[in-house]
Amino acid sequence: MNYEPETYDTIFEQMLDDSVENGLISKAEDFPSLIKNRKDISNYYIMDKAVIAQAIAKIYQYATEVYNSHNIFLATGIDLDHIGDSLGIPRPQATHASVQVTFTVQSDEEISIPEGVIVSTNSGIEYMTVERIYIPSTSSQTTVSCMSVEAGTNIKVVPNSLTNIVSKVHRNLSCTNENASSGGTNEYSDDEYRELLLNWRLIDIRGSLEAYEYFFINFDGIDGYKLIPNWNGTGTMKVILDPGDPYLLLMAYNGLQQTVTQATEDISMFAPIGKYIDVHATVNVDIDQINPYSEVEKEDIKSRIISAVKIFIDGGYRRDGTWYSGLNIGEDFIPHKLGVFLDSEIPELKHITFKYPRDYIAILDEEIGVSKNVKIEMI
Repeated sequence: MNYEPETYDTIFEQMLDDSVENGLISKAEDFPSLIKNRKDISNYYIMDKAVIAQAIAKIYQYATEVYNSHNIFLATGIDLDHIGDSLGIPRPQATHASVQVTFTVQSDEEISIPEGVIVSTNSGIEYMTVERIYIPSTSSQTTVSCMSVEAGTNIKVVPNSLTNIVSKVHRNLSCTNENASSGGTNEYSDDEYRELLLNWRLIDIRGSLEAYEYFFINFDGIDGYKLIPNWNGTGTMKVILDPGDPYLLLMAYNGLQQTVTQATEDISMFAPIGKYIDVHATVNVDIDQINPYSEVEKEDIKSRIISAVKIFIDGGYRRDGTWYSGLNIGEDFIPHKLGVFLDSEIPELKHITFKYPRDYIAILDEEIGVSKNVKIEMI
């Protein structure tokens, strides 16, 4: 279908030209040129034409919207959703974040609480346990997986921030999270969704890499994953999940078996192997400074640099409040990239020299970088 929309100006001018050719408007009165020059003309015939042209232009607008709604390259919003639904590929929605929360009891009694306990930060971000809290009388604590109550990117939490138990549970029970949360993404934008739909044929093939990718796009609680096909012979797939919490590994394994894999595929789920990264650097913040920073100010800057280094490696909130995911599975640690990151995070930073590592640190496909000893010297 060769559809070309028309604008009000084009429609109205064509009406005037047709009227002149058919003798409905006097050429001597030169109405077309007067109208183009926006002169006031008291002519009911021409005013009627203007109203009709406006109505036709409105119809063209609606027709264009209908035409675009069926074109994957032009459709937006709910129209793009309708195309995706017809293909069996719904728009990926916002996902939930996950975190491991440790519950501690100040008694020697057995504790058993079903899943569904709500914990929160002081700012009110809530997470809910997805596993039973069980502490035998011979122990004092246990760690269980939790999922954010809300979805999206604004529900991530930093270490040791989930310290409030909202639900009514045992009065001697306390909680905290040793690590930051993982996962939590926003709903796919039109452009992201459009790109996804262009591969719908491959997504619909069970066992294809695209089918795996679509599954993990909609999977809650992870920062990333790595697929290693044929790792142990034909028909085998190794999946590295970040984080590799037992609950997430089990949920991913069951979901893949039900919706993605072919009957003959053998899937093995693994957590990434942490590769510790030490950083030792000297920093100068006084270059071009008329008044050098005081020792107290330098200590504050040093502390912020150390925190930023850990955020670059492990993930966390940046200076502008956005979440940075840190190094991905299999992503090499490159000092130059860390320097660029620090330059954007620490305005006072003027120069940095890395004593260790001087070169990049290779991270294998099954590994993920984890910060360990970070030493910063102020000069």
